[in-house]
Amino acid sequence: MEKEIYVMPDGKKVKEFTLKNKNGIEVTVLNYGGIIKNLIVPDKNGVKKDMVSGFDDFESYLENPPYFGAVIGRVANRISGAKFTIDGKTYKINTKFDKFALHGGIEGFDKKVWDAEPYAIDGEQGVELNYLSPDGEEGFPGNLKTRVIYRLTDYNELIIEYFAETDKPTHVNLTNHSYFNFSEKEKIYDHQLLINAGKIIETDENILPTGKYLDIKGTPFDFTTMHAIGDRIKETGVGYDHCYVFDKPDNEMSFAAKVVEPGSGRMMEVYTTYPSVQLYTGNYLENIKGKGGKEYPNHGAFCLETQLLPDAANRPEFPSTLLTPGDIYSHTTVFRFGIE
Repeated sequence: MEKEIYVMPDGKKVKEFTLKNKNGIEVTVLNYGGIIKNLIVPDKNGVKKDMVSGFDDFESYLENPPYFGAVIGRVANRISGAKFTIDGKTYKINTKFDKFALHGGIEGFDKKVWDAEPYAIDGEQGVELNYLSPDGEEGFPGNLKTRVIYRLTDYNELIIEYFAETDKPTHVNLTNHSYFNFSEKEKIYDHQLLINAGKIIETDENILPTGKYLDIKGTPFDFTTMHAIGDRIKETGVGYDHCYVFDKPDNEMSFAAKVVEPGSGRMMEVYTTYPSVQLYTGNYLENIKGKGGKEYPNHGAFCLETQLLPDAANRPEFPSTLLTPGDIYSHTTVFRFGIE
């Protein structure tokens, strides 16, 4: 189902696309920011709930400081110093922060109107989004042709495919920034989490990588076995905002994480070709009024942002995020839902 919901000042039309499968799962995607606006999943009793944070009215997404549900690009996470150098030339990225650029600059992909084309085939509904980021946008070099495909299958999988091509060397790291809460509770402390990674990236006071990997066995960051998110969250300081690095071959699709909410029985597994996932527990949500007029609290939702490693543009010890002409950026993440 396709519906026009808003017209931007430049005349571009904002539309929402609702995907449904035979098992009662519904996903609503906006062509503004590629935002996942709604993700409705039945619980163990068949009761449906919207599992993602966001807003009822579109206008609130125009501000959207937490990036609810959006595609993040050109580069997700932080770029130290808000700059990087390619072939001896330094590029300055637009930022409102002193020490870094975040999530693609001031007006990243989360604030763009994408071209959108829905489709339906046997056992699957989807929408393909396309955006051409011009050379110099937010300070990034190269015309970047970007494509993101959302696919909802009858196997209860929400599949997100990311593609990009450039005409100049540039850095690319795309992700989706959905905030999840599987229950009716305000906080996500009861959610049981497993992350298939034994190390995280060490960061400084600005959450910028130091270049070191930390073994997390036995620490509050260890989710190699199932733990409630709230069990040790106070030991982390303000909460989790850490990049977990998988031990797997490059670009291999593999199991990344699993979340179970005991009360509802809702379960989500994450599979990805990306090398890492950023666990974020909504540490700064306070005072944001969301769906139903409800004010979201800190730790009211969690994100699992599959991605390339943060600040790789300035960290030669990390796998590179550099995309060059003739190459194709291609990654896939699968969110599989069920009852447990």
